[in-house]
Amino acid sequence: MAITSEQFSFRPARPDELDIFIDILERAAQWMVENNLNQWIPGSFVAPKTRANIENTISIGNAFFIIHSAVGGEPTIIGTFTLNYDDPFDEMLWKDLVEDWTAAVYLHRLVVEREFKGFGLGPKALTFAEQEGLKRGKTFLRLDCMADNKLLKAYYREKAHFKEFDDYPGERLFGRFERPITATLPEEKST
Repeated sequence: MAITSEQFSFRPARPDELDIFIDILERAAQWMVENNLNQWIPGSFVAPKTRANIENTISIGNAFFIIHSAVGGEPTIIGTFTLNYDDPFDEMLWKDLVEDWTAAVYLHRLVVEREFKGFGLGPKALTFAEQEGLKRGKTFLRLDCMADNKLLKAYYREKAHFKEFDDYPGERLFGRFERPITATLPEEKST
């Protein structure tokens, strides 16, 4: 199955879609455990504190779905991600490394459903995140992952072209990645 750029889009998640958002994250967490990837723990997204955090992220318009629109079919949600601009977690992870931690958009919880892997949706989501950051005057895209997730760290370094920084040395070790925003905003369509 080939996916063309016309067959997918990004849109903000709606408050009534909280459970759909969390279900996608929980499926990804379960897959990670089954494949010995240390990243997310099944059950963590339904925990009250995390659920409330995701609900808030949706309510302020910073949680997104990746939508697949097959020719002749109904649009289907095939992925998730969130963007942060002033979250205390990101401040904690980055304030020891950078002069101005608020100069970036922070990408979290990027998931593409397994059957849609390999179609370039991750890089397109990264470009979308950069464009959203540009709209807010940001100059960097940053993200993190568990420090011992070698597969994800290699992807960010080698395929997504992020600069890797020293791991965050807190109670849990996090890998930290940054790249300058190079995307441009799409041209407005004239009517």
